[in-house]
Amino acid sequence: MIHSIKFGNQTIEYNLKRSNRRKTMSISVDQHGVSVISPSVTEIEKVESILYKKAVWIKKQLADFEKMNTNIIQHSFLSGEKLPYLGRYYRLKVVKTNTVQPSLRFYQGRFLAEIPHETAKKEQRNIIYPLYIEWIKIRAHEFTKNRIKRFILKLQQEPNKIVIKEQKQRWGSCTASGNILLNWRVFLAPTSIVDYVLAHELVHLKHMNHSKEYWDTLQMLLPDYEKRKEWLKVNGRTLNV
Repeated sequence: MIHSIKFGNQTIEYNLKRSNRRKTMSISVDQHGVSVISPSVTEIEKVESILYKKAVWIKKQLADFEKMNTNIIQHSFLSGEKLPYLGRYYRLKVVKTNTVQPSLRFYQGRFLAEIPHETAKKEQRNIIYPLYIEWIKIRAHEFTKNRIKRFILKLQQEPNKIVIKEQKQRWGSCTASGNILLNWRVFLAPTSIVDYVLAHELVHLKHMNHSKEYWDTLQMLLPDYEKRKEWLKVNGRTLNV
């Protein structure tokens, strides 16, 4: 639920979620805004009091993200552009044909899109972008199934299923039913970062929290997880097209 507080001459909106599991309140800021998770019993006045105390930090984080977002170039999906996948960039070639159904495939080390003759350049993103996302989801699902095997062997925990989807505020999540949900954008990052997100969510099958036991278990799987976590924190906002 969207709420807001007034701090000076600025209104700060935040998304509030309640949780019966939480004992303390958490505040996070990303490219999508401010998110707060609080215990169900915490009164809204207490939530806003904590937000006021953190308002200077929140404003700085929002400003940093806004500055970064202005520097991110949105792809037009024209021939010659380079599209990311697993930390590498591959050139896109767009071919206009008599086809009625647009398509995108990976061919000879590059992305090859076929679109109808009459497609204007300004329309290419709307046509090719969804195909690109679907391509990533399909490839990433197979990649993930193979990549997670070594973590499963060490942890002796296996997810019910893995779902790759659109997630605006998370790189991944683990449900109470044992499903791991992954943001498709994480597969634009290098494989070491994908490994971090995979391991992070897999450990939640054993520890549905961020306790010391949780972090100790994650470190057992990935001794350098903190380095990978920091990379995602710094560079995550650039994982977009």
